[in-house]
Amino acid sequence: MPIYCDESGGVGRGVMTLAGIDIEEDRAEALIARFRTVTGYHGEVKGSRIDFAERALLFELVKDSEAKISIGIAISALVPEKDADRGDHDIDVYAALLEDVVGAMLPEIPGCDSVIIDDGRYGPETLAAIRADIAKLVGPCGTTQLEHSHRLAGLQIADVIANTFFNRALVTERQGRIAAIAAPLLESGQIKLRVLGGGEAPPPAD
Repeated sequence: MPIYCDESGGVGRGVMTLAGIDIEEDRAEALIARFRTVTGYHGEVKGSRIDFAERALLFELVKDSEAKISIGIAISALVPEKDADRGDHDIDVYAALLEDVVGAMLPEIPGCDSVIIDDGRYGPETLAAIRADIAKLVGPCGTTQLEHSHRLAGLQIADVIANTFFNRALVTERQGRIAAIAAPLLESGQIKLRVLGGGEAPPPAD
C-alpha cells in the first residue's frame, strides 16, 4: 500500500504542512478521474488552483475512499536559529515533518510497499538525502521514490490535503470555510493531525 506525501507552505509563510495519504494507486486514479468528470477540471489537480466547491468535492471523494491520512504541521518550529540560513532551515523542517508523518503511519499499514514523495520542492541532491532518510524508516517494509505530482493521482490528492491544512492554519477570510471542509474527516478520525514536536493533536471539540 503506497503512502503519498506532499507539502504546502514554508518558513517564509510561517506555516508548513505535510500530508501523507495511504491509498491504493488504482483507487487514487479513480478518485481523480471522478473529480475531473464532475468538475470538468483539466490539468494537474492542485490545492492552490481549485475553488471551495471543488475542494469540498475532493474531500467527499476522499472520505468515501476510506484512505488513511496523517497531516503534520509546523508552526513554532519555523523560526530559524540566529544567523541560520533560511533555506537550510526550510529543508530541515520539511525533512522533520516527513519523518514524523511517515514514521507515525508505518506501524498502522501492514505490507507497506512504497513511500512516494513529491519531487518538486528542492534540488535533486537535497531530495536524494531526504529520500535516503525515509528509506531508513521504511527499511525492509518497502521502497521510497521521488515522483512529479502531475504523474500520480495520489500525489495530487496529497497536495490538495496539505494545501487545505496550510490554509486552515492561516488567519484569513478563507480560514473558516476551509476548516469546515476539513472538519468531517478530522472528527471521524480519518485524518489525524500531528503538531511537529508535539505528536498527535487531539480531535476537534464538538
